[in-house]
Amino acid sequence: METDRYGTVFKALSEPVRLRLLSMLPKRHQKRTFCVCELAERLAISQPCLSHHLTVLKTAGLVGFEKDGCSAFYYVEHDRLVECLDGFRKTMEER
Repeated sequence: METDRYGTVFKALSEPVRLRLLSMLPKRHQKRTFCVCELAERLAISQPCLSHHLTVLKTAGLVGFEKDGCSAFYYVEHDRLVECLDGFRKTMEER
């Protein structure tokens, strides 16, 4: 059901740290990337806390990552985010 999907996305977006995190991450295939340790430092949070926020965003389909050796580099699933927000907007307009 679409409302379940929207609920998952909006719940993920309801945390200010996650919004800041999304604003820092590049789109897929852009050059600017950060590993987890860099993101934690920039957000002034612990790595376990950052990992939790990234898991919530991954579960909602809003971020992806690529492994390079022992490091993971994260990016925004921009198309998925836009698709979900646009779909929600259209749903609300139909009411």
